[in-house]
Amino acid sequence: MKTALLLLPLFLCGAALRAQDIDSTALLFDDSYVHEFNITFYYPDWEDSLKYWYENGEEYIPARIEYEGLVFDSVGVRYKGNSSYNMSRNTPKKPLKFAFDKYRSKQECYDVETLNFSNATKDPTFLREKICYDMIATRMHAPRTAFAAIKVDGNLLGLFTMVEQVDKKFLKRHFTDNGFNLYKAADNGASLEYRGDAADSYRAEYELKTNEKADDWTRFITMINRLSSVPDAQFRDQLGAWIEFESAIQLLAFNMVMSNFDSYTGSGRNFYVYDDESTGQFTFIPWDINEGFGSYSNNWNVFTQDVLNISNLNRRPLNRRILGDDLLRARYLRAIASLVAGPAHEDSIAAQIARWKPLIDPWVQADQNKLYSYQQFLDNMDRDVMVGPNMPVPGLTRFSQLRNQNLRTQLLNYASMSTDAVPESALLTAWNYPNPVTAQTSVAFVVPTNGEVTFVLFDALGRELRRSAIGAQAPGTYETQIAGQDLDAGVHFYQLILTTASGVVQRAAGKFTVLR
Repeated sequence: MKTALLLLPLFLCGAALRAQDIDSTALLFDDSYVHEFNITFYYPDWEDSLKYWYENGEEYIPARIEYEGLVFDSVGVRYKGNSSYNMSRNTPKKPLKFAFDKYRSKQECYDVETLNFSNATKDPTFLREKICYDMIATRMHAPRTAFAAIKVDGNLLGLFTMVEQVDKKFLKRHFTDNGFNLYKAADNGASLEYRGDAADSYRAEYELKTNEKADDWTRFITMINRLSSVPDAQFRDQLGAWIEFESAIQLLAFNMVMSNFDSYTGSGRNFYVYDDESTGQFTFIPWDINEGFGSYSNNWNVFTQDVLNISNLNRRPLNRRILGDDLLRARYLRAIASLVAGPAHEDSIAAQIARWKPLIDPWVQADQNKLYSYQQFLDNMDRDVMVGPNMPVPGLTRFSQLRNQNLRTQLLNYASMSTDAVPESALLTAWNYPNPVTAQTSVAFVVPTNGEVTFVLFDALGRELRRSAIGAQAPGTYETQIAGQDLDAGVHFYQLILTTASGVVQRAAGKFTVLR
C-alpha cells in the first residue's frame, strides 16, 4: 500500500471568512440548494493514503478545497465513521471529514472549522439523516445539515449529507458558555453505568472532546454515580440539578418514535453530553442519526417496539430511571405524542419527501458512485428495499405509517398509567400540524389530569374568533380540527384551557398561518 506524508508547506493563498454582522454559518447550512465542494489532493495516491491513515489512527491528509469561489489550502481531509465506513470500504464513496484549521491555524469556512459528509450508507433515499436532524432540532440542540456534492479534480465523487460538527463552535451557538467539558460516546457504545471513581475506567466508553489537557472527569463521574445510586424517592429532585432532563427525554422519545436504535437507547452509541457548569447540568446532544426510520434494528421490531418495555434497561440507567419516575415518564410519553402528531406525522414525512426529493434527484442520478441504484432511491421512499443479505431498509412512508399507528395504540394504552402519581402541576401540552394551513390543521393536545377542556381561537390582533367546550377529559392524547378555509389569510393563535376539579387552570398555546 502506498502512503503519503501528512504535512505539506502551508500555502498563503487560502481564504477564510469570519462572521461579522450576520451568522455566516447559516449561509453554509442554507439547505435550499446543493452545495458544491471540489477537492484537489496534493498527490495521486490519495485514496490509498486516506484509507491507510483512517485505519491507523484516523489521521488527516492535506488537500486544497474550492467552495463557491473561495480557495482553502492545506485543509485536513480524512475518512470518518464506523459502520458507514466499513459498509462502503470497497467503494470510492466513503464518509468524509474536513478540518479547515488542521494545518493552518484559525482557517475557517464561513466561521466553521470542521464539516462532516455522510455517504447515505443503508439509506437509498439519501433523506434519512436530513429529515431526522431537522425533526429533532425542533425539540433540542442538534447539528444542522444540508446536501453537498463533492468533486475530486472536478469529477463528481458523489452526493453527501453535510452535517455540522458538535464542537466549541456548536456549543457557542447554543450555550452561554462553551468552555466546559464535552463528552462523546465511543464507537463501542456508552451505557452511563457507574464504574468507580477513576477516569481510566471510562475512557473506553467516552471521549473527552474539549479541555483534554486538564483531563478532569470529576463532575462527569459524580453525575454517573448519582444516576445509579440516588434512591427513587429523591431521584427527580436530586438529579434535576445534574441532568437537563428535557434534552434526555426528548432524545429518548425521538429514538423510539423513529426507531433510531443505533443510539443510547439501543447500541449505546451516537450521543454527546455537555457539562454546562454555568447551570450545573449535563445536556444531551444527538449525533449520527443516519439510521433512523428503522434502518438499524438492534434486533428489535422497528415497527412495534414498546416504548416502556425495553429489554436492555438494566444496562441503560438514564432510560431506566426516567421511565421509573411517574412524572418523568409522563413527560416522555407526551414527548412521543408530540412527535407523532407533529414532525413525525405521516403527512409531515410525506411533505419532507416532497420538499427534498426534487432537490437531490438530479444529483442522485449523476452520482455514479452511489451505494444503491436510482430505482432503489425511488422505491425506498415508500417501499422496503434490501441493501444486503437479510438487511431490509424500511420505506420512509411505510415506516412512518406503521410505526405511528403502533405508537398511537401504545399511547392510548399508557394514557392513564400512574396518573394518581402525576400532580396537577404536570403540564398541559399542545401542538398542531400542518403549518402553514390551506385546508385544515389538526391541534393535538395531551391532558395530564382529569379536567374540563376549552378551545379558544384568536386572530392576529388578539380578537376571539371561536370558543368551544371540548368537555371533560381523562388523562390522554386528543385531537381537534380547525378548518383553514373558514379563516382569513395570516397568523392565528389558539389556546387550550384545562380546568381541574380543584380549580387549577392550565393553558397551552400555539399559532399557525393560513395561506391563500
